[in-house]
Amino acid sequence: MAVHREEGRFVVRIELSAEFGADYEGDDDGYAWLADWRARVQPRIARAIMTELRTDRRFSAVPASRGKSPDEELEFDVRFDANASSAPRQGSVE
Repeated sequence: MAVHREEGRFVVRIELSAEFGADYEGDDDGYAWLADWRARVQPRIARAIMTELRTDRRFSAVPASRGKSPDEELEFDVRFDANASSAPRQGSVE
């Protein structure tokens, strides 16, 4: 059981926008550019973050939603184990 607990926060915020030419007829396409981002880019970012978080044995990470929409926010619960080795996990590249 932990005797002392410390917490910290690290935020990466990505603000998305799109610009269109004069012939654009509005968002009748259902924000197709945003749907494309969510389908193609966002999952790669999430995988890259998890890959990096898992490279150091002292840290464990799991996705955490905390009731927020995963389309709008990715959140990870990262825990530090001071007793674990700082050596990279097998198969990780440093």
